[in-house]
Amino acid sequence: MSKVAIIIPIYNVEKYVRKTIESAVNQTEKDIEIILVDDGSRDSSGRICDEYAACDSRIKVIHKENGGLSSSRNAGTRLAKSEYVMYLDGDDYLAENSVERLLYIMKKYPCDFVQFRYEEVTGSKKNDEKVRDSHIYQGQSSKELFENLYYLGGVAASGATKFVRRELMLEVPFVSIRHEDEMWCTQAFQKPLTVTYIPDILYFYVMRQNSIIHSSFSENKLDVFRVIEERIHTLERLKLDYLIHIEYERMFKSIVGLYCEAVEVNDKKALERIKKQFMKNKKQIHKYANLSMKFNIIFKLMSLNYSFVKIYGIYRGIK
Repeated sequence: MSKVAIIIPIYNVEKYVRKTIESAVNQTEKDIEIILVDDGSRDSSGRICDEYAACDSRIKVIHKENGGLSSSRNAGTRLAKSEYVMYLDGDDYLAENSVERLLYIMKKYPCDFVQFRYEEVTGSKKNDEKVRDSHIYQGQSSKELFENLYYLGGVAASGATKFVRRELMLEVPFVSIRHEDEMWCTQAFQKPLTVTYIPDILYFYVMRQNSIIHSSFSENKLDVFRVIEERIHTLERLKLDYLIHIEYERMFKSIVGLYCEAVEVNDKKALERIKKQFMKNKKQIHKYANLSMKFNIIFKLMSLNYSFVKIYGIYRGIK
């Protein structure tokens, strides 16, 4: 039985998916299983998956109704037989030595998951990723894990930059919402885990204009409020109050930014939800958030009269 499963959720990425699959197929570590999850693609992605499976016995294919990224990752995890899993989005790719390197790290520094780095790629051009730490270290408490999450930023929140014990992923599966990776971190980091952090860039994230992150406004973007509230409650339970201000700052900036996006598409339902989010959390934002001068002014104006948020929308549009 292979020790590692590479799980690849795939949805309408026919232009990119061959490079993605080949980055898994061509790993220097050959004893792996590769699980392709076709999430109801309407293009030729599903056919391409079957084409590769017919040529490589290590590849398994799941064809399922569209259910989103979390649904696909969870389906792949359930099918996997390996001790460890890692997740590769259907338009990104891995360094060819990723699995070999991660198995070595896991053996030398036993843990629940290895946290590695990614690099953003625009077309064929790579964007330099600033590596804050050049050494290998471990975190062994919720306090350390959350502190490292905030210190490292997006790379530590991503579900695609983790080499994880499959048992942990079955115990804490992805939730089917937007920002599912951050929700997973919030839920998993409450557990007694050991995490090994390495500086290696092993994942390449292809920046696409029409990807989920860069898609136009939809109401599910408001899922970020659910994630932030869950994070705040978790930090309170763990008595990590000194980190809460970060989440209230993010909440207010999300309120203003999402308001501007909702105005542009005239989504009245979303605008009402955003207003309720502000009114419900206004006192806590005032108490905890360390806002910059610009956002502090906007907050004070909104507190006096919520309609003042429109000023920022107009300013943003002009700028």
